[in-house]
Amino acid sequence: MKKKCMVALLAAAALTVSGLWGCGSVQDSGKDPVSESVAEAGTEQENQAGESSAVDTSEKVELRIMVQTPLDPDTLPMFKQIEEKCNVDFVWDAVESGYSEKKAVVLASNDLPDIFFAGLTSDDIVANPDLFVDMTTLLDYAPNVKSMFEEVPLTQYVSTYGENGILSLPQVTGFNPRSWEVMMINKTWLDKLGLEVPSTLGELEEVLKAFKEKDPNGNGKADEIPMDWPCEYGHGPYCLTGAFGLADDKNKIILKDGVVDFLYITEEYKNVTAYLHKLYSQGLINPEVFTTTDYSVANALSSEGDAARVGFTFGWSVESRTGKFTDEYIVLPQLKADDSIENPLWACGPKERINIEVACVLSKSCQNPERAMMVINEFYGEDFALQEYYGSSPEFVEKQPDGSWIIKEPVNGTIEEQKLKNALVNRGPCYTSPDLESRTTLPKELQARLDQDNVYADQRPEDNQIFPTVKFDNEETEELTYLKTDIDKYVDQKSAEWVVNGGIEEEWDSYLEQLQKMGLDRMREIYQEAYNERMEESN
Repeated sequence: MKKKCMVALLAAAALTVSGLWGCGSVQDSGKDPVSESVAEAGTEQENQAGESSAVDTSEKVELRIMVQTPLDPDTLPMFKQIEEKCNVDFVWDAVESGYSEKKAVVLASNDLPDIFFAGLTSDDIVANPDLFVDMTTLLDYAPNVKSMFEEVPLTQYVSTYGENGILSLPQVTGFNPRSWEVMMINKTWLDKLGLEVPSTLGELEEVLKAFKEKDPNGNGKADEIPMDWPCEYGHGPYCLTGAFGLADDKNKIILKDGVVDFLYITEEYKNVTAYLHKLYSQGLINPEVFTTTDYSVANALSSEGDAARVGFTFGWSVESRTGKFTDEYIVLPQLKADDSIENPLWACGPKERINIEVACVLSKSCQNPERAMMVINEFYGEDFALQEYYGSSPEFVEKQPDGSWIIKEPVNGTIEEQKLKNALVNRGPCYTSPDLESRTTLPKELQARLDQDNVYADQRPEDNQIFPTVKFDNEETEELTYLKTDIDKYVDQKSAEWVVNGGIEEEWDSYLEQLQKMGLDRMREIYQEAYNERMEESN
């Protein structure tokens, strides 16, 4: 088995140090592919069982932590709580800008912090395995980490680097909707015009025509935009391939009977593109949709002004996309291309979702690995889970006498704005277990997004139709980056051209030929090999 580095195919995002230092005194299904290694480690450590309680914590030690954040972690009560509990002092190197450059210098110097929070990548780890501690033999000091591995096997899969063992730990926040985005329509406009909620692409076209012609916002101006989407966000209208029964992942990869393919060479993609051109040619799509690349500008069109202007659109949530007009919109289930489609699908991620694959790394510079691992255990405990992502207790989250938790409503602004000012969010480790999820009351904004996600509960693909999280080695990662950069750019360019000008039928064969010249077959081969290896490890 080749050593593989982790590439996050389904999770959200890769994150991109003051002086150098020495040590102080990502939704997936399947079996756990590396559980035996941890079980063996536990056997090897059997004589040390309970040794964490025997570790001398009477002497306070320093643990140096490097993190990419504009905040000062010393001001966050959550870390003071852990310092007191574990009798340690955290010495922070909080890097607001220039993190990549600082990281490169630190790794090259071998003068490392004890712990890295999110900021390293799997490539960094695979390229420098000797700089980091294999945490396999330290797991008895971290029962919370062991529980995470047992409850969400994907976490152990992404943490394990072949023969090098467990070199990183992920972040799992919970409360993750399965859908990447939702589709929404202005119900107030439908009601005013006496129209039914559309259920097919043909019905949607007729609704959009009425939105264009009948002044549904009632301001006496022909300023309605029947259909719009933020060009730089998600799939937007290509979620509509599910109207033909085909759903993909965010990397444009599809999976049929164990065979990997590329969404943008399918008949479903061609049909959606032709449909969008038909709408565009009738003036039913915002003519600036492909030229407005600033998300804030694009989003203002649907969320600001004196009256709602957008009839039908896509976005992360109704609230984030439509702003003060939220109450006018409903989430629209996936449409059918026509009545011959029995099972329309909505693109979504796997059941198990990891937010950050590399959220916590222990360096070999650390002279107190057992103490450090005990602290890492606290990072993955219930008391820290919600605080790391939403803010310290009791101001922003609070445990109740019955053991339940509350994430409090924001006092000013949105929950997103509040947490970015008061927590590390996606820049540190934490684990929200399924049990903790079930005992947590969410603020309205978060609960609303989960409720919107549930609209698609019956339209999700089967697990074996969703491309899982996989691993690539360094060479494959470099090759994929090279291939996908050119292929994605070409596909996006042709999609925009065909929606605006038409011609997809006439140019289809030459388009496929060009993709072959650009290395599409090799790209599919890399994905297929990675998928096959993932399935072998899961069996």
